[in-house]
Amino acid sequence: MKLHEQIFQTHHELMESMSLQLADHLRSAIEHHGHISFVVSGGNTPKPLYQQLSQQHLAWDHVTICPSDERWVSVDHDDSNYKMLSEHLTQNSAAEAKLINLKPDGPFGEAANSLTPTLAQLTKPLNVVLLGMGEDGHTASLFPDAVELDHALSASINDPVSTIQSESKGSRITLTLQTLLNAEHIFILFTGETKWQVYQQAKKTINEIQLPIGHILHKAQCPVTICWSPDV
Repeated sequence: MKLHEQIFQTHHELMESMSLQLADHLRSAIEHHGHISFVVSGGNTPKPLYQQLSQQHLAWDHVTICPSDERWVSVDHDDSNYKMLSEHLTQNSAAEAKLINLKPDGPFGEAANSLTPTLAQLTKPLNVVLLGMGEDGHTASLFPDAVELDHALSASINDPVSTIQSESKGSRITLTLQTLLNAEHIFILFTGETKWQVYQQAKKTINEIQLPIGHILHKAQCPVTICWSPDV
């Protein structure tokens, strides 16, 4: 476990620092690899970060951005991560980046197969991965109550994505654990005291990992940077 914890006193300091760090990592990856992949989380927490990051000057036309997961909704739906990323990240300087859509047109049950050619566009290993974490310990759409969780966490599958049915969160598409772990650097962003306690629990539990985020913390072979502020 190669964990590095960064603690910020304010939400503003957290977002500002992460914007600079991510931009530096992206520039370095572009310099070393040319075209690169950048996996990003959805939700509300990273919106201010994305707005700042979109104004960073780098070769965005060499960056392919992929959401870590997606709700099974149309791309113009307010709950769509694709829509959120279009409105907050692929703007300004970052408008030149390519944004992958994880919501295919076909049936939900065929989504994993239909997305395989699309995800072949991502360079491997993933150059930069930015994840979030929920109060239930989920990351991406790896929810503790998901029927397909064991499949999505399995080390023996080759599928880059998995469908997810969660009683609390509905139908989703998520990058699998093995896809997320195949990275050069993983950042995990979250805020608030409650999530800090969840993180501490996941960090301590090495055997019989219960929380999905724990699989990232304990199985990643690349550096993992935790970025947190008590300021929600």
